[in-house]
Amino acid sequence: MDSTFKKHLAELTKYIEECGVDVYPYPKVMLNKDIQSGDNMLHNTGYYDPEKQTIVLYVHGRHPKDILRSYSHELIHHNQNLSGLMNVGMGESNDPKYAQNNPHMRKLEEDAYKRGNLYFRDYTDNKKYGK
Repeated sequence: MDSTFKKHLAELTKYIEECGVDVYPYPKVMLNKDIQSGDNMLHNTGYYDPEKQTIVLYVHGRHPKDILRSYSHELIHHNQNLSGLMNVGMGESNDPKYAQNNPHMRKLEEDAYKRGNLYFRDYTDNKKYGK
């Protein structure tokens, strides 16, 4: 990814922090350019590994803004992990439908979709129209 993308990644992280979301220590971010992943329409767009505190973003064939949106979602998961919310109620970690079958994980996903998307929307609107 180019320097403009990396600049937005850093600015988005700072913006979310300024909104009162604890994300320090910062997660490691890996950009996965795997072509097979990008060609599967229903493949994950990214994920967060709480043990390694790593965000993996799939980038092949995706618009940079969409990748940033995925990053914002996963950054909320990082915050949940730092807050201890991923240490309880996780249940079976290898269940591919954990977001449907585990009520605790469902709430964490709802939170990541809500806050991640709202912070990202606010960030983009502030960039376009000023604060």
